[in-house]
Parts: sequence; C-alpha cells; structure tokens
Amino acid sequence: MYVFLQSETNLVITKIIHFYKYHAMCQYNFPNNLPKNSLLALLIPAIMCHAIQAHANDNELKVHLGHETITVSGTPQKEVGEQTTTRRELNEQMVQNNHDLVRYNTEVDVAEVGRYGNKGFAIRGVDGNRINMNIDGVALPEVEVNEIFSPYGYQYEGRFNPDLEMMGRVRIMAGSDSLLLGSGAVGGSVSYHTKEPIGLVKTGNFGGYAKVGYANKNEEWLSAFGLAGVYDKTEFLLNYAHRTGHELKNHDMKGHDSSQLDPMYLFPKEYMPDSLKAYKHNGSTSSLIYPDALDYKTNSVLAKFYRHLSDEHRVGIYGMFQERKNHMNIDSKNITNGSRLGGGIRRAHDIEKLESYGINHRYTPNNSQWLDKLHLNYAHNKAFGLAHTWIYNREIDNETVSSSILNNREYRPTKTITDQLELSTDFLPISLHKFGEHRFTLNATYKKQDYTSTAVDKQEKHGQYLKYAFADAKKDIHSMSLTDSIHFHERLKAMIGVRYDNYKYSPYFQNADEHKSNTDSCTNTLGRDWLNNSLYCNTYRKQAGLTSDDLSAFAHWRDGEEKLKKWRDDNYEKYTGLQKSKFDHITFGGAIDYQAIPSKLTTRYKIGTGFLAPTVTQIYSNYSFNGASQVPNYNLKPEKSLNQELELDWKVNGDINLTMAGYLTQYDDFIHTRYWQGSRDNPNSKGCTVGTCLQSVNLDQARVYGIKFGINADLSDKLHTNGRLDVFANFHTAKDSATIDTDKNGKMKINTLAAVPTSLLLGSTYTSANDKWSLGTRINWIQRKKPNAVKNLEIGENATTTHGCPQDIINYYGHCPPYFAGNVTKYDYYEYVGSYDQIHRSKSVILFDMFGSKKFGKNNDWTLNAGIYNITNEKYIPWQTLRQFATTSVNSMVDKEGHGFNRYTAPGRNYALSLTYEF
Repeated sequence: MYVFLQSETNLVITKIIHFYKYHAMCQYNFPNNLPKNSLLALLIPAIMCHAIQAHANDNELKVHLGHETITVSGTPQKEVGEQTTTRRELNEQMVQNNHDLVRYNTEVDVAEVGRYGNKGFAIRGVDGNRINMNIDGVALPEVEVNEIFSPYGYQYEGRFNPDLEMMGRVRIMAGSDSLLLGSGAVGGSVSYHTKEPIGLVKTGNFGGYAKVGYANKNEEWLSAFGLAGVYDKTEFLLNYAHRTGHELKNHDMKGHDSSQLDPMYLFPKEYMPDSLKAYKHNGSTSSLIYPDALDYKTNSVLAKFYRHLSDEHRVGIYGMFQERKNHMNIDSKNITNGSRLGGGIRRAHDIEKLESYGINHRYTPNNSQWLDKLHLNYAHNKAFGLAHTWIYNREIDNETVSSSILNNREYRPTKTITDQLELSTDFLPISLHKFGEHRFTLNATYKKQDYTSTAVDKQEKHGQYLKYAFADAKKDIHSMSLTDSIHFHERLKAMIGVRYDNYKYSPYFQNADEHKSNTDSCTNTLGRDWLNNSLYCNTYRKQAGLTSDDLSAFAHWRDGEEKLKKWRDDNYEKYTGLQKSKFDHITFGGAIDYQAIPSKLTTRYKIGTGFLAPTVTQIYSNYSFNGASQVPNYNLKPEKSLNQELELDWKVNGDINLTMAGYLTQYDDFIHTRYWQGSRDNPNSKGCTVGTCLQSVNLDQARVYGIKFGINADLSDKLHTNGRLDVFANFHTAKDSATIDTDKNGKMKINTLAAVPTSLLLGSTYTSANDKWSLGTRINWIQRKKPNAVKNLEIGENATTTHGCPQDIINYYGHCPPYFAGNVTKYDYYEYVGSYDQIHRSKSVILFDMFGSKKFGKNNDWTLNAGIYNITNEKYIPWQTLRQFATTSVNSMVDKEGHGFNRYTAPGRNYALSLTYEF
C-alpha cells in the first residue's frame, strides 16, 4: 500500500495536508486532536480527492463503460420495488456483509439477534423469516425459535449470511414476492446470485483475480483469489476467500483485546460502570460498555464447471462451501453468574456452515417452434448452526483469578438438509394479434427438507448425555407456477402469474437416544416419572393408545411393573406423540407498465401476494421448562400478505429522471405466541393444566403503507465534466400498525417495530472518462423513531392476598387442610399498550460517507478501492439494534441504569480498503 503511494507521487502526503487546509471541493473542518488511528481514515478521501485534482484537465474522450456501467443506487429498476447491486458496486462501496449491502437502501435494514449475528433483513415492517433469503434460487433455512429457550440464548437462532465475495450480484425485492420464490417472501426477498465464469474473464478465454482487504470497524482482513476460463466447449470457475476478524466496534472504536477470550480474564472495574457504585465493586456484566470480545475465521469456496455438449445442450456441476467459527466472550449474556466477580463464566465456540452442490442441464433449441429454453437443476444444501457454550467454574481471591476450570459444554446444533429439483421452461412468444404477444414461463419444483435440533450436555466429570430431546421434522414441498409476460405495444406491457404450493410435515426423533429419552420420561417406573402429567407426556401416551384409566390400572396391577416394561419395549419406536401436518396455498401476482406520455411519463402498477409456512418449532414445540409448557398446534395456517404499489416515472429530459411511488402492504394470519395460565378446570387450556402455557397461533394482522420519492440526474453535460457525474436523492417514509388478540382484553392496536425509520439519502458518483478512477459520496439522514410510532404490548402484574391454601395443596388433597391454611398471594397479569420504553434512545442522525476507486498498472490490472464511513463520527444506536430490547433475552441485556447500551452504539468514524489484481 505504501509502495503504491510512493510510486503515484512523492508529494501525496504533503498535498494531503495542503488539501485539508485549502481545497474547497471536499472541504470539511476536522478537529486538530484526531486520534492516531484516524490518520488512515483521513488519507483515503484525501487520496481520492487528490485524484480528482490530478485528472481535472484530462482531455480524453468520454467512453461508454458497457456492461461495467455503474448502476447508481436509486436508479429506476426494471421491476417496481427491486434493487440490484452488481459485483462492481459491491467492490466500490466496500460491501463486507449484509449490513453494508443495505447501507444505502432507504427501505431495507438488517435485523439483529445478538450472539448469533442477525436474523436476516427488515423490509416493509416485517423481518426474520418473513423475508425470503436464497442462493441461486435455493432458499436458506428459516430461523427456528424455541420460545422457552430463546430468552436464555440456548439455541442457535441466526440466519445464514452468505459470503458476498462469492456473489456476482444481489437482488433485493421490497414487497410480496412469493410468486417467484414461494414461502418466506411475505415482506420481500433477498436473492444472492453466485459468480459466473464470464464475470472473471476480462479478455480472451482465461482470467482471474487476487485481492486483499481490510476494514477497521471489525479489524477484518480479507484475502481472496479466483480463476475462470471461458472456451468454446468448456467453462469453469474457482473462487476462494478467507476472512479473519473480531467484534464489530461501537462508537468508541476500541481495539480488540484477545485476553478477554481467556477464561482467566477479569474485567476492569471501569468496563462495568455499576461496579463503581454497587454490589461492593462486583458489578453486573450487563453493564459492560464495550462489545463482547470476538475472534472469527471464515473460509468460503465456490466452484463451477460447464460443458457445452452442442450448441443446444449445456450441462454443469457446481459446489459451494462456507464455514465461520466464532470464539466469543459472552459474560455479558450470563444470567446465572453475571457479575464481575461471579464464579461461573461462559465462552461461545459457535459454528455456522453451509455445504452445497448440484448439477444442471440447460437446453436451448435452435429450431423449435414453441420452446425457448429449458433448465433442469438439482441442488443439495446442508446448513449447520451450532450454539456451543463452554461453562467454567472460576475461583477468585482478593480480585485475582486463581483458577478457571472447564465444567460443562452445552452442545446444541441445528441442521437443515435440503434437496431441491427444479424444472424451468421458457416458451417462445405467442402472438394473439390485438391481444398482445405472450411469453409464458412454467416452473415446477419438488423439495425435501429435513430439520433436526439437539441439546447435549458434555460434562467434564460425568461424560456426555442428552439433556433435551426436541421434535424434528421432514418436509415434502411441491410447487408449480405459471407466468405470462404480455407485450401489447411499445407503450403497454403487463405480467400475470399464479403459483401453487403444497406442504407436508412429518415429525420424528432423529435417533434412538432421543426417542427413548422421551419414552422413558413419560413411561418409566411406577414411581414419580410414571406420574409425569406434562402436556408432552399426556400427548405421547394418547398417541400411543394409552388412556388415563390405563395409567391408573398399571399402578394397581400386581404385575404392573413387568407389563409396563413390556409396553415400553414394544412401543417406544412406534410413536412420536406428534401428528403430521399439511396445508396448501395459492399465490398470484400481476403488473402493468403503461407509458401515459410516450418517452416521458410511465405509470407502473404492481400487485403481489406472499406467504410464510409455519416452522417446525411453531407447530411441534411441546417442551416444559421452568414452569412453562409449550402446546403444539398442528393446524397452524401460513401467514399471508398482499402488496400493492403504484409508481410514476417522469423523464424530464435525457439527463434527469423523477420517480414517485406509494405502496400498501397488508398482512394477515400472523403467527403469534399466545400465553395463558394453565388450569385443570379450564376446558380451553388445551391440555396444559399448570404453570404458564404458550402456543403459536394465527392471530395478528398488520398493514404498512409508505411513499417514496427519487431523483436521478446526469450532470456531466451541464457541468462540462470530462467524465460522468451522476447525482441522486431518495426519500422514503412509512407508517405501520398491527392488530393483535390479547389474552384478556380483546383486540389491541400496536406497531410492528420492524418498520425502518424515515430517511433521505443524497449521493453523487463521478467516473472518469477513461474509467480509471471514480469517487462517490453519500449523505444519509435517518429520522429518529417517535413514541407514537412504537406502540407495544406491555404486561403488568397484579398481586392479591387471601386466606387459604396454595393451589398445589388443594390439587393434591382435593381440599384445603387447616394446617396448610394461611395467607396466600396470587399473582396475575394484565395487558396494556404503551410506547416502547427505550424510545428515548432513538435519535436522528446524519451520516456522511465517501468512497472511491483507482485503477493503475500497465494494463490497469490493479484496482484500489477505499472508503471512509461516518466521517462526522456520529454516535447513535441503529433502530434495528435498539428495538431488540423490546423482547426479553440474554442476547440483549443491559443493566437497570442503562450503561450497557453504550456497547450497542454503531461504529464511529471507520475506513475500509482493498487492493485487487486482475489478469
């Protein structure tokens, strides 16, 4: 890097100092006491602006960039609500992960989930599984959330994040998109498209690249290389990327401290502000002001091979592998010993992995009268997520750690295996004269999916044992879609389509250990285990053909012990205690594109529907833990959505384009977790007789409506620049509401909380006439969330004291014995709507970024990409991060005084750069 600067000019450093003092073109008043680690961040925009000055008088002719033309963010797309980010944009904007991918998208954000990264994207007021994520058309697994375990962080709950270095482009669709992608596209979709061989070949038949990069916001180093060949009969590609990095820094931009990963580490008092004023210097780990220390490594490989058997037939094979290993200090998420001097500490050794391979055949006939293209594709995906918590017993003497011994490892993996076979058929246009030219596309897909989850404790002294046995499930999914693209004439085009999906769920236990564990717990000896009346055991026995009379009879038979043992041996492999589920769903969509004023004003209307199939845990969760019991729901329906959008596109002239759009998205049958108090006397308790009961049900409705304005202009001619200067402005605002059925107070209206804040994005991109360098700027105003826009359902508690016996005594004796009588306090809850209690931490912010690229070398084989972000060093908590505290979870815990919120602030001023060699 330093060598390059010297070869460019020996006076760069001197000119940088001069530039910041005198140049008005990129003028900004920086403070004189900048920290040393900000120097490189200041050098980057300086170098780019220096390049502008150096090439200001270039006399080279303006050239078209061909397929490499930059697509400026906000430029009208072919489809309403769609935004596609190209490989070139990913490079130039230094896109490192999903957060960076939507950095300049006013409609989309990334939803946080804490320890496990993020749970996907937030679009149109919904997030998580309600946004379809797929790689080359194969859906990524949904997040499976166990409502009992989730608050404790016991299970892996992240959404797989593909390595963007493997991607050729990423398509984001705002609005229902199930016509194309099926389940999950309720609020929108994110489609990752892997690189193709042609994308790595600059000229001739063979090409490739080597790349190194660094980003200081998480101290990530990237090294990557790719090779590709495109020949008459053969095409191939091999791409590899390796990343190492640390925790995402907060506003303080404090460097990574590897000693915090050591089990012997003890936090300084100043890292936990409440340790200075409470608990005799034994502060709460939830008051930590810096992000949890993290060390991660990611390896990604993509390989493709195509063979052209003839002009009409091409066959291909491909494979993709990605693995990320995390080593993380999670003391801030410790609910049992979560104090500075606590005796139990935790370290996470989590893994996220995807293995994928497939074969495909493409047929493009030369002389067919009706067939344009036929594509057959088989794909096999295995996604693996592991929550692996190492628990240590720590001994402290006079604030010095004397020992920290590994005691237990909570090993809790989830795995989703998908086999997908898809046939896509594109037909040649059919002319119906005045009824237009019709182009049909028929898709048929069969998908088998197998979801498994395990909870194992690996104790150092007592060995390994199965702690919890969760129900797993296999899915069989059939789908078929038909779309018709209609061309009436040059001013009028349309599209209509319909899709059918059929889902079947078959629950099971993945091995004999899990199956026997459940059988033994519900049908063990005639002692206490046999009297287990949990919801699961009652369901299990009923499914196995046992009634409550049978249970009593076993206990009175003289040979009951032997008969019970024989029954267990004969039946434990035959029954799961769970029922099969199935449903089907029809999706439709349509669009109209009409030029009201030829070549000037275009009106576009789009309507689409979406759906989300219930997850395995939503249907089959049935575990009892800590006084809470889950109730399965075999009749859950899919969530549904209807999206309508109207867009006006006005071409003022050849250089200026205006857009205005409005949308309305309605959601129905939202799956909501319903809570109630168990009772033996309540016929609606659904078998849950004691404690807190919870079940996934279709209850909620929601709606989101918003407006968007955009302007795009090419100012090259007006300002007489030698290169191309594009500027744009995008504005988006939305309102949302949700209606939910409460347990006691009927329907109440709240907000979804997932809706992105109002924002205005201003930007410019200058590209030199010879395409050797470019410079982009972005100014993003994000409005704070207001209290009336974040209404949430809150829970209050009532306590009533009466004279009598506790309910469990009455249940046991059938009455209240006098010697047990006394004052009994009963606790109950009530529901009310209130503003989110952390809304005061939301603030409006203006973010200023600058990025650019410079090509150099004999054949412009070298490219330097660099960017500086949050130049004004604004301190704020992103809304998608702040709103996670509305849900109780150890993954988002802070102390009562709120010191811990500091570790969730966004990174301060930060930079990223990469150097690429192409050949």
